[in-house]
Amino acid sequence: MATPYVTALRMLAQRRLTEAQLWQKLERKGFEHEAVRDAVERCKRDGYIDDKLFAQLYVEQKRKAVGNSRLVGELVRKGIDRDAAATAIEHSSHEETERLDEALAKLFRTKPEVSYPSAARAMERLGFPASLIYRKLRDYAAEFGPFADLV
Repeated sequence: MATPYVTALRMLAQRRLTEAQLWQKLERKGFEHEAVRDAVERCKRDGYIDDKLFAQLYVEQKRKAVGNSRLVGELVRKGIDRDAAATAIEHSSHEETERLDEALAKLFRTKPEVSYPSAARAMERLGFPASLIYRKLRDYAAEFGPFADLV
């Protein structure tokens, strides 16, 4: 039977995991709590687990245009500390306004007749702040004309 450390290395060879994810996976395999703790600590010490790096890479590689609050929530669900998640997003090369522009462009491309309230709700579901959404929608209406439901 493989040790928790060897099992952890196999898991980490398949994909990058957070400390919390590795901990959960090892416990599900039936390893004892102390053995899991030792394996996770050894992986951290050896540099195989780095939650800050995980958060940075996740934010930089995230292709979907979502707001900062949604990114923080996704990282927290993966076991990243809320402050570390916020820091990774703060240092991201992709600004929230750019991601909102991408999300709006996609929405208007796929649903050209979308109403103002529907567009706002769709962007709120993606985790963008209301103030930014409404400013961008006003800018869009000023540039391309009013929404059909506002005429």
